[in-house]
Amino acid sequence: MNNYKSFLFSLLIVMSAKLLAQTGFEKPEHGFISDWPASNWEQALVSGNGTMGVLVFGKPYSETIILNHTYLYLPLAVSGTYVNQLERLPEIQSLLLAGKNREAGDICKQMRDKVGYTDKRDPYIPGCQLQIEQPSCVLFRYNRSVNFETGETYVNWEDEKGTFRRTTFVSRADSLVITRIIGTGKINCSINFEVLPSVNYSEKQIVRNGFKEIKNGVSDGFLYYRAAYKNSNPSAPFEGYEGVGRVLQKGGKLTFTNEQAIVENADEVLILTKLEPVKKYNNSQILPLEKSLASKGVDFQKLLSRHVVLHAALFNAVKLNLNAKADDRNLSSESLITKSHSAKVPLAMIEQAFDAGRYNIISSTGSNPPNLIGLWSGQWDSPWQGSFTTDGNLETALAFILPGNTPSLMKGFFDYNERMMDGFRRNAKELYGCRGIHVPAQLTTTPLETDFNPNWPLIYWTGGAGWLSSFYFDYYQYTGDKKFLEQKGYPFMKDAALFLEDFLKIKKDNKYVFVPSYSPENAPSNHPESPAVVNATMDVMITKQLLRNCIKVATILKTDLPKVKKWEEILAHLPDYKISKQGDLNEWLWSGEQNNNEHRHVSHLYALYEDLPIEFKNDSMRNAVSKTIELKFNYHKNKGKGYMAFGISHLGFAAAHIGNVEQSNEIINFLAKNYWSSGMASFHNMNELFNMDISGGFPYLVSQALVYSEPGYLKLIPALPSGWKEGDIEGIRLRGNAQIKKLSWSGKNLKVILNSPISQKIEIELPSNIISINEGTMNKSSKKSFAVNLIADKDIQLNVSIE
Repeated sequence: MNNYKSFLFSLLIVMSAKLLAQTGFEKPEHGFISDWPASNWEQALVSGNGTMGVLVFGKPYSETIILNHTYLYLPLAVSGTYVNQLERLPEIQSLLLAGKNREAGDICKQMRDKVGYTDKRDPYIPGCQLQIEQPSCVLFRYNRSVNFETGETYVNWEDEKGTFRRTTFVSRADSLVITRIIGTGKINCSINFEVLPSVNYSEKQIVRNGFKEIKNGVSDGFLYYRAAYKNSNPSAPFEGYEGVGRVLQKGGKLTFTNEQAIVENADEVLILTKLEPVKKYNNSQILPLEKSLASKGVDFQKLLSRHVVLHAALFNAVKLNLNAKADDRNLSSESLITKSHSAKVPLAMIEQAFDAGRYNIISSTGSNPPNLIGLWSGQWDSPWQGSFTTDGNLETALAFILPGNTPSLMKGFFDYNERMMDGFRRNAKELYGCRGIHVPAQLTTTPLETDFNPNWPLIYWTGGAGWLSSFYFDYYQYTGDKKFLEQKGYPFMKDAALFLEDFLKIKKDNKYVFVPSYSPENAPSNHPESPAVVNATMDVMITKQLLRNCIKVATILKTDLPKVKKWEEILAHLPDYKISKQGDLNEWLWSGEQNNNEHRHVSHLYALYEDLPIEFKNDSMRNAVSKTIELKFNYHKNKGKGYMAFGISHLGFAAAHIGNVEQSNEIINFLAKNYWSSGMASFHNMNELFNMDISGGFPYLVSQALVYSEPGYLKLIPALPSGWKEGDIEGIRLRGNAQIKKLSWSGKNLKVILNSPISQKIEIELPSNIISINEGTMNKSSKKSFAVNLIADKDIQLNVSIE
């Protein structure tokens, strides 16, 4: 601690005096620099390969690197029971139809208590930390940074002994964490694994109740770390986890104590670490891990090059350029964020948040989809247990993967769902007496429902499977992979639709009734004590989208005609969307339910998150959506204080999709300036609570302001912010299996280069009348759109001028 205070004091002197030029300390072309080390793990630099991740604090003399793994969920004891809601489902439905919402909601807890169902979700936990101690000196200059293009984190400093750099990244090629220390002076340090400290009573209880053994030290010239879980359950396949570290040096001397490696007077230090869960703790994998590290070689540049080939291909799949000022681009993350708050949001902040969001999702997506905190955590009690939360968070994090031209990253999402399918089917059967699948709103290792709370009756939310289905269909739409559609996409979609076929039995006024229903996580203003409802608008929207998509797929695959008739019948008898007396969209489609716009979620705009459905292509519905966005965003800016970034992202998605430039622009700027750490990780709330939702949502929102696509249809700059006078975006993937290789705009002039692996015709629409296309002049009174024929694998360039 004294070293850290000394460091901060000397750094303050250096910063105020602006000593020395920054040669060798420059901002990466795609990345950022930061002036200060992290004060806590939420401000740390992040790197990851989709399976392992690191949090790098960036302290020059007392460095902490927290190691994470996507499969580290602490097993909790389970009751061995499950709630059979089916026996009380008629009662729940009768109470809700009779307007006794609170009584229906209370049944949640009653059912749970009756059978003694105490199960909770296994929480996501950090692994351990690598501690690197170096002698402190008088500091002359310092920064830390991340190179988004390579996945490297850097800590740079100069002191009286020389100039030094510590680099850490997580290799996609070799599946290990690589740290190198180099400098102009000799390197002296100690290196060891440590248990993460427990900072409060809750964390101490988690460690005490969750582990039966934690060991760390040195064995046979390797650092090691072993942790054995105290509990086990059927959904948790691992009994613990192990880590190994290999330390190498060039020049100088390397020795070991029982606890640490000690390096003296080295020219370079290389640390290779690997963390893995183990299925049988008594069958230690330490020796295989040591052999794995010993086989990787010791050439840092070769290790880096193998990784960069894979990582850079993902990051460079899309590029955004808003022609921001060079001076703004070169600001530190702290200075750029501060400037964003004190003045008009600089274009450099938009560019940096766009790149950072993409980098964070790429780095945390692989073996699993990103959970609420990606795959990073620096505390034992991770927020919301580090769940995969399907009522908005997960989908927002995934939002840009397909249009962002990285479809390979969807594999972890599909594989995760496949592992859960038996439990999803059990949910449908035992909770609702339905065939098909029911996906809970929150999951970690178990596919079974764990939320039976009258205040948040997530058990009554039936939209999870339908929402996830949209990603299966979109994967086909963006990639054209018909084999995937037939073998994985359509079967999942049909299972989700099968649940609805059985669930939708009750009708009123010849319209199907969703009962029970729930609009996450809101309640009508006229009975705020109970969110359990009938006919949440979100449920209707998800059902419409799912069944329409199923019908499209059945047509493509030339199958299931009897099912198509059933789906068409359901669609024809779904409740109609409604507009409230104050002009916003109704969140519930049941008589007497009144909107509550002072809430962080905006679930009733679901239909506009990903698409622009036919119901919203008329002025009255668009106006209702705009009114909804106005009311909800005003709440966030004022009373809500920006609580929950993904809800604001959803407002932005809807604004972009209806072409409301002003609202879309305001939301983009609001998210850009308020939700990023100094380490360019993203937050759940304004300036707090590490969370990956808008790391996916922000790039997606920016892209939707520039490009909207459906198969055979493309709209350019539908919500281009007025301050983006010129710029370009490259690599956007389009629905219909096509790609924008580059879209450039300058004033009213646009240039677009399109490519498609198949020959097809695309209608292109602009926000105003077209003056000319390439060399041809159009009649000003004619149209805002034109058609173009794409030839397979051939670029076509269009130059367009609009009014």
